[in-house]
Amino acid sequence: MLHKMKNYLFLTQDGFTLDPSDNETNNIQLLGTGAGNDIEEAFTSFKYHQSYLAKLSYKNVMAVEYVGDFIINLEL
Repeated sequence: MLHKMKNYLFLTQDGFTLDPSDNETNNIQLLGTGAGNDIEEAFTSFKYHQSYLAKLSYKNVMAVEYVGDFIINLEL
């Protein structure tokens, strides 16, 4: 039986961003994605493919499993 790998988004609430008017706003930042048979394997994959993040000081990383395709270019 073929086992499908699980896909995860890795996010953090550390930091902030600026809106189009240069106002500081808290947010959740997407750090990247990872895939694996479980969360640990996916996190290892994420850290390998996003190795530049190890030089930064993110401490609180969250993971959310996603199923399906991304819908992009939406506007508020």
